[in-house]
Amino acid sequence: MAVDIKPGTTISVTVTKSPTNEAAAKTLSRIFAKDAAAKKTRVRRKKLLADAMRVERRGGRPWEIRSKAPRLVQPKAGDACKIFASSDVLRDLGSVKRFVAIKPA
Repeated sequence: MAVDIKPGTTISVTVTKSPTNEAAAKTLSRIFAKDAAAKKTRVRRKKLLADAMRVERRGGRPWEIRSKAPRLVQPKAGDACKIFASSDVLRDLGSVKRFVAIKPA
């Protein structure tokens, strides 16, 4: 499935089945966050995280306390996105191949 897709192309990813474990759900969320439609949300989340960062003194030095980033997209069965197929994306898609259908865009 992901073997015949070459890195550097644009692909369409469709969720065929909801993930059954938390790791697969996180991976799909990370993949779908790379879609161009999620860019506004990514920029907004980045600003919110920067504003929420606290700096306290610890041992006489500044210590940055950062909050965890929330998931941007939580894909369900039937959701689709178009993304650039880099080598890391193809590796992630290989780990969740039982939940998605991949085809060239």
